[in-house]
Amino acid sequence: MATPVGPTSCHTRRPNLVIAPMYKRRRILGTFLGAALAVALLPGVSLVLHSPPMELLLPVAVFLIVNQLIHTYPSSVRNAPPIALLVFGAIGVVQDTLIWLLVSWLGSDMDYGVHVDGFLAALLGGVIVRTAVFVCLALGPQTAPDPA
Repeated sequence: MATPVGPTSCHTRRPNLVIAPMYKRRRILGTFLGAALAVALLPGVSLVLHSPPMELLLPVAVFLIVNQLIHTYPSSVRNAPPIALLVFGAIGVVQDTLIWLLVSWLGSDMDYGVHVDGFLAALLGGVIVRTAVFVCLALGPQTAPDPA
């Protein structure tokens, strides 16, 4: 019995299986770093209880859950055309802005997490988080393009 050769062979998919977990880890790291940077840099984003490591878990968890459900990242940041990065970036900033407002609403109801003063602070926080995630995704090995 001959082994299949071509796109159906399991040997063509093996590199992507190794890179996929690293890709997820970089998204998680970028999200955590982006949220921490937004809290540290923006005057309109503040912690409710002033205990940074634990209070950042709520926004990071909400970001990761929503970003996992609504995936707005290109498969390879370094190989993506610039227009795709702009479109994904714009959609992602809107998504992250809405997540910051959701996190602020959840935090005010729970007296825990992050407080966002207004839409502009949420928008700047969304830009910071999305930029940090794109930078983390651009570092390290990239997924191989699918053969046509």
